[in-house]
Amino acid sequence: MKAAKFKRRSDIRLILLLLFLFSCLSYVFSKLIVIQVVEATNLSKRAMSQRLKTIEVPFTRGLILDRQAEELAVSLDVEAVFATPYLIKNPEKAAFGLAPILEIEEKEVYEKLTKKTGFVYLARKVDKEKTEKIKDLKIEGIGFIKDSKRCYPFKELGAQVIGFVGIDNKGLNALEYYYNDVLSGEKGVLISEMDPWGRSIPEGDYQYDKEIDGNSIITTLDKDIQYKAEIELKKCVEEYSAKGGTVIVIDPEDASIYAMANYPTFDLNAFEETPKEDWRNRAVCDLYEPGSTMKAIIATMAIEEKIYSPDSVLHVPSSLKIGTAIIGEAHHRPEGDYTLSEIITKSYNVGAVLIGMKLGKERIYNYLKEFGFGEKTGIDFPGEAAGYLLHPDKWSKTTIANIPFGQGISVTPLQMIRALSVIANGGFLVEPHFVDRIIGNDAETINTKNNLESKKIISSQTSEQVRNMLEKAVRDGTGKGARIEGYKVAGKTGTAQKAKTGKPGYEEGKYIASFMGFVPVNEPKLAIIVIIDEPQGAYYGGVVAAPVFKEVAEFSLRHLKIPPEKEEEIED
Repeated sequence: MKAAKFKRRSDIRLILLLLFLFSCLSYVFSKLIVIQVVEATNLSKRAMSQRLKTIEVPFTRGLILDRQAEELAVSLDVEAVFATPYLIKNPEKAAFGLAPILEIEEKEVYEKLTKKTGFVYLARKVDKEKTEKIKDLKIEGIGFIKDSKRCYPFKELGAQVIGFVGIDNKGLNALEYYYNDVLSGEKGVLISEMDPWGRSIPEGDYQYDKEIDGNSIITTLDKDIQYKAEIELKKCVEEYSAKGGTVIVIDPEDASIYAMANYPTFDLNAFEETPKEDWRNRAVCDLYEPGSTMKAIIATMAIEEKIYSPDSVLHVPSSLKIGTAIIGEAHHRPEGDYTLSEIITKSYNVGAVLIGMKLGKERIYNYLKEFGFGEKTGIDFPGEAAGYLLHPDKWSKTTIANIPFGQGISVTPLQMIRALSVIANGGFLVEPHFVDRIIGNDAETINTKNNLESKKIISSQTSEQVRNMLEKAVRDGTGKGARIEGYKVAGKTGTAQKAKTGKPGYEEGKYIASFMGFVPVNEPKLAIIVIIDEPQGAYYGGVVAAPVFKEVAEFSLRHLKIPPEKEEEIED
């Protein structure tokens, strides 16, 4: 009886065990079906994705060249150093060896080497000397990718014009920023099948979508003229302990910019170490009251409107009261009769006010707009300021007296030299520009700057008459410091008190000294403006700024092979 009962229990246990084994086998079998049939494709893809490594290959940024194809900004071939953390056997030892070569703190390197990821950059844009040292360490899990590093061979030259790029080769400032889409290319993609140790499998899956390099730009800048402008500007700023300064050199015919210098400047290769305020291109982005240089524009209006000719005589008192303001001269001048030409040559404030009052505020405003004041020039450069020009409806009683000698209006240095170019080139308002043409990465020209806008705003006769007046201002007047042997020079000095920031009135003892001019007078090839901010000691434009014009113009004339004028032409 007991034996029969024991046998029944054994049979039940066996049956249960068989049922359990059958259930397990059924589960395993069903899983195999799911894995090998239903999910086979997805699992295969997942397995492959774990073996494949996708790496972006950076493009080479296009060049920035001067007008003679001198390289102002280039891209050097360097490498990026990366790690596959799970392959690093001894992160502490690896970090100890890598940190001093990469010039990164050991703790930072260690943190990257221990990240739970299959790929991490240790450093970008590493030069060949450093990568060779790293390769000598023979650390398993450390790799290298082609990279590109922006370099500026002339360091400070044209810093605020050329600009710089970030770690990703994207333009951050100036021309690098404005023409970023032109200079940039397209990243390549490298997909490679790796073994468990992170090495490429020779016969494995491999795909390479090649990167496309950026296009290059040929600018209108002239490296040598830019250098001369920067040297003379620096000398002047330091000599007069000034706050800073600007020099612009252009071709007045088409407003091609040969040079645009700012001081203080900085090394483009170390821009991070420079105060951000020094990155700004003051010639395009900063405003100032032009002072007496505006008298040349006011005289041009009067001649164009046939109100006066250069020989017209005006009775000019020693001072003039307009509203609550009393207009006087920088230096004592007796009351008397003076020609329009003498008023401009000697830079008489009261005479300029009389001319302005004769024109009237509506005509002054309309002409100022025609000359491009109060609006952007359209230059191919970011951050351009439009200037400040009130509509006549908002003028006070004294505005009509202030604007003729350059107060109550704010301009950029670029706007001012552009307006002078109208007088130099026969009456055309032209569009300033930095880039002459764009060159594709196959060295073929793909775009040229041949569609520049120009607008005739004064007659050729007016242009000639004002040119002759401004030539007298250099020969016999306040601009004597700008005279150049062998050439007729035309120009106008400016000395302006600095306006207070954010409130009315002017800063006591703070001035902007300026000079703008062109040469040769009969066929102008160069127009130059010099602005010196807060010179100490001497502060008159004719004393401080005119000599800088002379040095830069004299060099540029020789450099561009512009021949001296005939002796009889100079004596006329």
